[in-house]
Amino acid sequence: MNELKIKKVKPKVWNLEVIKGLDAWKEVVYSARMSGVPPQVKDMNCFGMMIENDYSSSLEHIIIKFDLKMSKGNAPEFLEHRMVSHSGYSTRYIEVSKGIDKKEEAYEVIIPEHLLDNEVKTESASLLSENIGESIRAYRNLVDKKVPREIARYVLPFAQAVGVYHVTINLRSLLNMLSLRLCVRSSPEFRCIASQLYLKLMEELPQMGGLVGCRGFMRGCCPESGVTGVRAGEQHKHYPVCPFKFPDTDIYIPTMKELRKGGKVKEFDKEKALKAMESLYRKWMTWE
Repeated sequence: MNELKIKKVKPKVWNLEVIKGLDAWKEVVYSARMSGVPPQVKDMNCFGMMIENDYSSSLEHIIIKFDLKMSKGNAPEFLEHRMVSHSGYSTRYIEVSKGIDKKEEAYEVIIPEHLLDNEVKTESASLLSENIGESIRAYRNLVDKKVPREIARYVLPFAQAVGVYHVTINLRSLLNMLSLRLCVRSSPEFRCIASQLYLKLMEELPQMGGLVGCRGFMRGCCPESGVTGVRAGEQHKHYPVCPFKFPDTDIYIPTMKELRKGGKVKEFDKEKALKAMESLYRKWMTWE
């Protein structure tokens, strides 16, 4: 048996491409005009209106492709977003240490150790690594004993980085995914993935600037009403602090429940809110 190499990696998005590139946004405008948006509404204003007013059927004409790597455990969360076409890494046919995205043969794992509390970090990280290592060794031993890969894979751990996909998605579905997964309540791994997607989308389609974010930012009202540890009560230590939860700031976004109780907001500073969001996204994408 060859030496067992276990490598810790980060969730990763790469090869993101917007079909038609910088001109892709014009597809939305074209479909909007066909639906009756008059010519006196300028093209860029029309594009922004279709997103901000959630006239989103027109957004399906923009197609985005990317490659993605995540843990075995996070993959089911990703696949809940049903309006996605994907081709994936097969643990039935491919030995788990191999893959077209790897520069070297290794058993890759994704572990959010950076989120552990300092007082338990050393012991807990060691316990995680030991048990993950045992699962991978069991897999390797089964494969070496000629057990079919499709059976041996049943011992693979949640952390195994085998959620590897080539993805095609339309902009409507991507924005829905980002609005959910850029929230502080999203799982750490999905926040990392969503942050990478967001920042790469801004590079490829800069016309989207200021139009994308969590559901609260996009709707002007947060649906996470009364969620203890996030919007109400003592801050949950394993969730990031929501930058929009504080009523005395000019980036406060009320929840639906707060609005129904008569909550009022000051003038919203969109540019300041955008900077606060993107600061979080850059932090989340580093996986550190």
